[in-house]
This record gives sequence, C-alpha cells and structure tokens, in this order.
Amino acid sequence: MKIIRFLGGLGNQMFQYALYKAMEKRFPDVRADLTGFKDYALHNGLELERIFDIQLTRFTPVINDLYNTDNRNWVLRKLRRLLNLKNAYKRDDLPFSFDPEVFQNSGFLYYWGYWQNQGYFIDIAEEIKTAFTFKLPLNKENEQVLQQIKDANSIAVHIRRGDYLKDPLLGGCCGKEYYQQAIALMQKKTLSPRFFIFSDDISWCKENLELTDATFISWNKGQDSYIDMQLMSQCKHHIIANSSFSWWAAWLNQNPDKIIIGPKKWVSDPQYAGNSILPPNWIQL
Repeated sequence: MKIIRFLGGLGNQMFQYALYKAMEKRFPDVRADLTGFKDYALHNGLELERIFDIQLTRFTPVINDLYNTDNRNWVLRKLRRLLNLKNAYKRDDLPFSFDPEVFQNSGFLYYWGYWQNQGYFIDIAEEIKTAFTFKLPLNKENEQVLQQIKDANSIAVHIRRGDYLKDPLLGGCCGKEYYQQAIALMQKKTLSPRFFIFSDDISWCKENLELTDATFISWNKGQDSYIDMQLMSQCKHHIIANSSFSWWAAWLNQNPDKIIIGPKKWVSDPQYAGNSILPPNWIQL
C-alpha cells in the first residue's frame, strides 16, 4: 500500500493528487490520508472532490498514526520497530524539485509533502488535466468575464498579498518591480493584450500597475475562491505569483502558444534558489 497525505490549500492539494494518480500507475494500492483536514482551519479545507469530478480512496486513521513518524507515541514507536516501518515514511525533502526516488523505492509506504514539480506527473499530463476539469457552473458575473477572456488576447495576472505580506518564506518575492517588468515583457511579446487582474488586494493593483486596459476580479472569495483559478486557466497567457494556485491556472491553460512568466525567486530561503517549480519553457524574471 502507498499512502499520500493531503493537506494545504487547493493548489497544494492538486500537486498531492497528481502524485496520487502517478502512484496509481506504478503500484496496485494507493490511498489518501485526509485526516489532517479534521481540525484544519486554514483555506477552505479539502476542496478537490467538491470542485472537480474526483473521488479519493481513503484509508483508516490508525494506519496514519502508525506510519507517521512525527507521532511520538511510545506504543506506536514499538510497533514501528516490530513491523520494520522505520524507513517507510517518505518526506518531500527536495521542495520544488523532482525526486526520482519517490517512485524507485518500493519500500516507502507513507508520503508527506507538497511534491511541487511536474516531473512527478508529466507522463500522465493529459489525464491530470482532464481530472482537473471544473464541474460547477459559473454565475452570471463570472460568465461575463469568461466571455471577455475568450474574446480577447487575455493575460491573467495573479497578485497574492494578504497572508503573503507577513510570511517569512513566501513574502517579498513578487513585488511591484516584478509585475511591472512582467507586464512590459508581455506587452512586447503579445499583440493587443488585455490584462485580467486577480488579487486579494485590488486597491494595490490599481495604484501600482498603471494599466489602462485591464479588468479587475476580486469578488470570488471563501468557498468560491477556486473560480479565480478557473477563469485564469482560460486566459491566453499568464503572469503568475509564487503561488501553487496561479501555477496550476497556468499549467491547465490549453493554449499551445501560451507565454507564462513566473518569478525566478519562488521563496526567500536561499537554500531553495536552485530548485525551481517552474517548467523549463516558462519565462523566469
């Protein structure tokens, strides 16, 4: 049995699901550990099954406690030794990079991490794109924006501030200069671009981006936050934040000529400087 632990916001859940499906191609029995969402107060809890036509195969919480070496209960520690499970726990120790050992070592049973690299699932890319088809209908306001996106040479710009402003790892990577450079580059590379700005701080965007032909989207909140990803994925090109949310919006874009611009500095910790979540054909600024 292979067990994938799920936790985090929608973007992280999507990376975990992509690994889950890649595991299914290689091993006969793969289960999802969803117990972390029981008391999870961040984001909107488990969203995959609500937003997409996805059904995860669950497993019993007892197995979770047994394999999870973070649980220091002395009874569980003894059981791990008796069952030789000490090395059955695989953590994502190379964030943003592809670790081939994840698939090569059949001994790993429990996987904890975000697995934020397309190397884990690029061989089943079309299957993943199909799985991440949004199933819920849009309201009238979002339908109108979607039509505008389809009719224009649309550029999705995702700007995440909010919780990022005080985050020591993710904050400070995508400031005003990054977005101004990315917008200028996109204006050079595309004909008659129309920018669609998705953000939790629209006032900052209007004050700092200096765009005359732009549509600002800020009303999809709470349980409807995922709709921003749905709309962004329909744009022709993307300027993304250092966010798995906008990463997936860009990756799901079906335009064969899409231009994706992302930040070279994904996190502020210098130890991850050489580990890029961005696919090689995306532009790094």
